Amino acid sequence: MKNLNIETSQHVQIDYEPAGIGPRVGAFVIDSFLIGLFLIFSIPFVFGGASGQRWVIILFFVLPAMSYHLLFELFFNGQSIGKKAVNIRVIKTDGTPGTLGSYLLRWIFRLFEITVTSGLIAFFSIIINGEGQRLGDMAAGTAVVKTKNNTGLNDTLYADIQEGYTPKYPQAAALDDSDISVVKEVLRDGYKYDRGTQRNILLKTRNAVCKKMGMEADDQNPKAFLETIVKDYNVVHG
Repeated sequence: MKNLNIETSQHVQIDYEPAGIGPRVGAFVIDSFLIGLFLIFSIPFVFGGASGQRWVIILFFVLPAMSYHLLFELFFNGQSIGKKAVNIRVIKTDGTPGTLGSYLLRWIFRLFEITVTSGLIAFFSIIINGEGQRLGDMAAGTAVVKTKNNTGLNDTLYADIQEGYTPKYPQAAALDDSDISVVKEVLRDGYKYDRGTQRNILLKTRNAVCKKMGMEADDQNPKAFLETIVKDYNVVHG
């Protein structure tokens, strides 16, 4: 399965590794088990209530179970409990988090691709597509990708700053967390590319950052510039 090449809103190309069939099946099994437990838990309430209120009780339990995937992906950054357990998540193909519309569309397709057909259509569409997308993902502009198992300081916005450090670019105050996340990802993953591609990505990122800060790019090495910006951001937002 080939990597999914995504262009972020800062016009930076980043590769994501699509989630394979194994992790997706694993997430499905975990989520299905949890939904099943929830429905079993509801049985005493359904049959123990008054007959006139039974349909209300059934809706009270069935609706959350049916919308489990939609609600979790919407409120937990593209991850259900099962997806989080196997380190995969849903993202937009432009690198941004999913939206209500995208999650809703892939959930509607899910009823046909997975619930009605026992996952067969989703299985074959993922295999044929090769980028971690079932039909619902293609329609919604989303993909399911792998996430990292471990998170360290290099994966956060943190930067190691010497005491008494003075920001070189106070304009870094105009940036936000998502901007710095992209900068750190570019700095961290640049080694994956050949030297020419790496420099091109660094230049694109530098230019996008400078544009947002309202300043002209200087002659400083783009990698050194971005490293400085991360430090300055930590200071001005500290």
